[in-house]
Amino acid sequence: MKLIVVLATLLLGSVGLFAKTNSPSGEKVLETFFSEFGKGNVAGVLNLFHPQTTITAVRKGNRSENQLYGTYVGVSGAEDFLKNMGNLFDTKRFQVDHIIGKKDWVFASGSFLHVLKQTEKPFESEWALKVQIKDGKILSYHFYEDSASFVVASKD
Repeated sequence: MKLIVVLATLLLGSVGLFAKTNSPSGEKVLETFFSEFGKGNVAGVLNLFHPQTTITAVRKGNRSENQLYGTYVGVSGAEDFLKNMGNLFDTKRFQVDHIIGKKDWVFASGSFLHVLKQTEKPFESEWALKVQIKDGKILSYHFYEDSASFVVASKD
């Protein structure tokens, strides 16, 4: 009987068949993302993206170089996404109301107020975010906002 207990301990404990992963929860990854983003820590934000990440800003598809909406791929795409936001917006308020996750899928929602740098007009919207986590990093990131409000604020 003792031999069975020892073998079971070795098999299940040491091999780690039921061991927890060292990766943070999806909610924790997203909380860290918002924290680093709020501090303006670009390196900290970029470190949270998986090398094979795909970012969808409002809609899937190609975009011109400085256009915000569309698809960004990889960590270099994440860097372009952050640069485009920085070039377009002077953020006055960014509020996270909810972060809810189940396994590797995390959802968040809130609101923001940006002033568009080009027109100096306000762009206010509620937002939602759907994120997939892999290996403790953001594999897919899909951000939803009131894009019609952005178009209105973009007009001179």
